Amino acid sequence: MRWEQGVVLKRMKSFYYVDVEGSPQLCRVKGNLFKKSRFDQQIAVGDWVEFDPQASEDAGLIYRILPRKSKLSRPKKNSQLEQVLVSNVDYLWIVSSFQAPELRYGLIDRCIVVAEKGNLQPILVFNKTDLGTNEQFQEIKEIYHDLGYPLFFTCIPKKEGISQLHDLARQGNIALAGHSGVGKSSLIQAMFPHWQIRIGEVSAVTQKGQHTTTLTEMYRMPNGGYLVDTPGIRELGVYELSPQGLDQYFKEFSAFVQDCHFSSCTHLHEPHCGVKLGVKEGKIHPKRYASYCSIYQSLEER
Repeated sequence: MRWEQGVVLKRMKSFYYVDVEGSPQLCRVKGNLFKKSRFDQQIAVGDWVEFDPQASEDAGLIYRILPRKSKLSRPKKNSQLEQVLVSNVDYLWIVSSFQAPELRYGLIDRCIVVAEKGNLQPILVFNKTDLGTNEQFQEIKEIYHDLGYPLFFTCIPKKEGISQLHDLARQGNIALAGHSGVGKSSLIQAMFPHWQIRIGEVSAVTQKGQHTTTLTEMYRMPNGGYLVDTPGIRELGVYELSPQGLDQYFKEFSAFVQDCHFSSCTHLHEPHCGVKLGVKEGKIHPKRYASYCSIYQSLEER
């Protein structure tokens, strides 16, 4: 039996579109492939699979998922299962907007943790710069520049930052994540105008996006790499991370953890905590510390 290899571009009900050198193939899944799986959606966009393209007249048959080198995932709500949103990408572009919807540092920091845990490199993209203030620009640079996270600032109507993102997209496979309405689909459309991307509006009442992208879909870029647009994220949990292991994903904490009096310090309420002292002395940004506390408490609750 001759099997071919391809990458999953999207899922539509029980069918998967598998890309083989630029030619999408419609496939189903072998019946017992996911027996005793711990995943909610067992095949994720970005998975490399082996399939028989001639299994039937209307569709091929997927027999095997190849090992993943990276993944963007979260816990499935009210379940112990893992929901993998996308796999085998190199970079996670964490897209935020200055207004409409407003800037949310908490989600940015959650995305950084999830990306690094899943072996993706975070790239921070701040869109709608025409709506930003000088104070916001300065604060973003104070928080993230010294931590070494790449920062990009974009304004689609003015075409600011688009060429830089287009050049960056040539370096590997990319996924975009962020709240609905921050402009993920609009950025893709600006970089690749010939693609057919749906672009939504932001509600004038709630200032929130309308979930234009309703499923995760992967696009093949001209350079042969892939770009993935994900649905807008309202919540993003961290799968299988203990609260005690969270501080390793806040890199600025490392210089202060050694000064904690207790080896099991949570950095929340203990006395003689090096991390809290770092916050007090202005060496750790209070918004990053607030993100740490929020994520820690959510991990404890889970």
